[in-house]
Amino acid sequence: MAEITKYLSQSDIEVGAKVPNFRLLDMNDNSFTLKDILGKPAVLYFYPLDNSSLCTEEACEFRDVYDELQELDCAVYGISPDDHESHMQFSAKYELPFQLCCDPSEQMMKDYGIWAEFLLNQNEIERYRENFPKFYAQVYDENKIQTVVRSTFLIDKNGLLIRKWVDVRPFGHASSVKDQLNKSFNFEIGF
Repeated sequence: MAEITKYLSQSDIEVGAKVPNFRLLDMNDNSFTLKDILGKPAVLYFYPLDNSSLCTEEACEFRDVYDELQELDCAVYGISPDDHESHMQFSAKYELPFQLCCDPSEQMMKDYGIWAEFLLNQNEIERYRENFPKFYAQVYDENKIQTVVRSTFLIDKNGLLIRKWVDVRPFGHASSVKDQLNKSFNFEIGF
């Protein structure tokens, strides 16, 4: 797994703080902002690359707990630097029931403090060269890339941060998010 060499954003959203506004494009190529999702809790999960093994695992785990999150009236949004077409193919291939969103300017990821520089090992470089040429094209200094840190933000209906997970491993992560939402919901924190 690529190693983070440095975070490139100085932002650090504290639990209980209002999350920054954003402008994203959904899979229908419609623009939406924080205001559009207020009124119920939401999971905003950030990932680097459609169809990579870890990102696929994470998306499928959120798919598998989606109905339970919906029972708690919680929306789920997957956010990455990938484009609309990539999201459409990824969502269809894995039957994802939630929106995958584009952050074409990468501004949201920077505002949320989760944009970083990564050091790639030789195996990762080869894998990206062979399987993800568009991603590989962003490699510089032979083995570095800037992209989003795999992270999840759980926000309440008012846009306040309930919990965040940064630099997460996808295996079991969606269940942890669901458990935190259940805990928050049971104690009526922000809901």
